[in-house]
Amino acid sequence: MAMNSLQSFTLSLLFTLQFLSLTSNCLLLHITPSTTTSTTTIRGLLYEEKARLGSTPPSCHNKCNLCHPCMAVQVPTMPGHNRVKPGQDRVKPTDYYDQPPSGGSNRYSNYKPLGWKCRCGGHLYNP
Repeated sequence: MAMNSLQSFTLSLLFTLQFLSLTSNCLLLHITPSTTTSTTTIRGLLYEEKARLGSTPPSCHNKCNLCHPCMAVQVPTMPGHNRVKPGQDRVKPTDYYDQPPSGGSNRYSNYKPLGWKCRCGGHLYNP
């Protein structure tokens, strides 16, 4: 009778170890993060990646002429449509796209591009 219970204990232990090894192998298959999704799986745990629209702020370390604190801020940029040198009356390839639509209204009139600058006090510096 003792031999039968020892065999059943050994079999149940083997099945348990086999089950645990299979589940651990399944979890280890997801170590490589996927580049197309916004979640990463490492050792079976899900981590959500931070998504940010637009560009990241620049480092403003030593950019403000010894003024502290020097912080990165977003400022409106000036449109560069008037950068034509005198005497150049050639049509640019992008002039076709700059024309307003045939309806007469400008679809992008509220578009205001932003750029990064370093600010300290009331002064702005290039990063």
